[in-house]
Order: sequence, then structure tokens, then C-alpha cells
Amino acid sequence: MTNCEIQNVAGRQLHDYDAREPGTAFAEPTFRLALDDAYRVQIETTQLRVLRGEAVAGYKIGCVSAAVRRQLGTEHAVFGHLFASEFRSSPAELSADEFCCLAIEGELALKLDADIDDVEELREDPVQFVREIFPVIELHHYIFRGPSPSAAEVVANNALQAGVVVPVARTTAGGAGRLEVKVTISDRVEDAATVDPLETVYELASRLAVFGIKPKAGEILLTGSPLPLYPVGQDDYIRVECPAVAVVTAEVT
Repeated sequence: MTNCEIQNVAGRQLHDYDAREPGTAFAEPTFRLALDDAYRVQIETTQLRVLRGEAVAGYKIGCVSAAVRRQLGTEHAVFGHLFASEFRSSPAELSADEFCCLAIEGELALKLDADIDDVEELREDPVQFVREIFPVIELHHYIFRGPSPSAAEVVANNALQAGVVVPVARTTAGGAGRLEVKVTISDRVEDAATVDPLETVYELASRLAVFGIKPKAGEILLTGSPLPLYPVGQDDYIRVECPAVAVVTAEVT
């Protein structure tokens, strides 16, 4: 696609996002978007949001597990942008009307202690870049308008990102290796998995570097969920815990 075409799609994506109806272009039978162009659309949409005063607060890697890749129709991990305006403190109250088909993931996030200027240095010693690690609830607009889920639609819709609920009180896990993440949703979900949050950071930074993006000290990186994406609805109570580190909760109204 030409730069002008990318800009036009990005403008439409931003309008749809503001209307809480992301990705309406994908419902059109003739609309096609290659994966590289989908990233260009995501980045251009981000620039439009920055130009109107929003601040990028970090980045996410998504689709890191086989379960989520099957759900979302992707073969590889993807990245998305996080915005400061969409961070919420636990305990959070979420209105279902604020989202388009709200779904959540429970995962670990980290706050950077240094700029990632050299991704190879990150691969050799990731701990030096990390200030703290803690659990979060990642929020998603879980909707696909194309004939089937696709990586291009995921990426163009900012990896389905719709916000993050973070714990206020937490004890940093530092470079503690493998950590347990527990997800409870009302009385219908009680899942747990063990993951090393530093395993995906190199892949995230490498994918960002392809587009000239370098994460900075103080930014938040979401490291991807080892568990599925869970649709949630009104009256659901969500709890994500990393034992001895923090608990984060949200209720859907």
C-alpha cells in the first residue's frame, strides 16, 4: 500500500476505535491488508493518537502461546502499543459499554529500568533492563470482522489492545525466573500457569526494532499470556495473581 493509503486506513481505524467499533474495514469483502502493511497502519494510527495528545506508555507482545494463536488465527507473536490514558489501577470497575466484546488476559508485565538501545545486549542479560515485574489484567476488544481471524486484523487493531489494569501495591519480582500466574473469573474460570516473563522480551524488542522503535526506561512491557483469552461480561469479577508479588482485580458492570 502507498503511504497515502496507509494514512487513510489509519484515520478510519482511529475513528472506529473512538466509536468502540474497531476494524470495520475488515467487514468489507474487497478489503485486503498484508501483515507488513497492518503494522504500518498500527504505527500510523499510534502517531495520530500521539498528535492529539495521547502518550505511549509501553508495548505488548501477544500471541505467544499456541492456545492464543489458535484463538486469533496467527502463526507468530505480534506487538501492540500501550497508551497511558488506558491504564487503570486495581481494584478497577469496568463498564462493559466501554468495550467492544470485552475479553481479558492475565499476564506479567515489567517496567524498564534502562533504554533498550541494543537488542543483542538485551538477549545476553535481560535482567539489567528490568526495574520490576508484576501481574496485570490486559483488556481487549475481542472482535473479528473478517471471514476468519487473521494476523493482519489483530495487528491493525493494535493487537486487540484496550487497556491494562495494574496493581498499586506490589513487591517487585526482579529477575526471579519462572513465576506463577493465576487467573480467576467469577466461579467459572480458575487457571494457572508458570512462565518466565523475560523469555519474550527479546522477541518483542526485536520486532519493534524492525520498525525503528526502541523501548525506553520507565515504559511498561506486557510479556504475553501463557493462558487463553477469556471473554468476560457484566457482573464478572476478575482476579489475576502472582503469588508473593501482587494481586490485581477488576469487576465488570
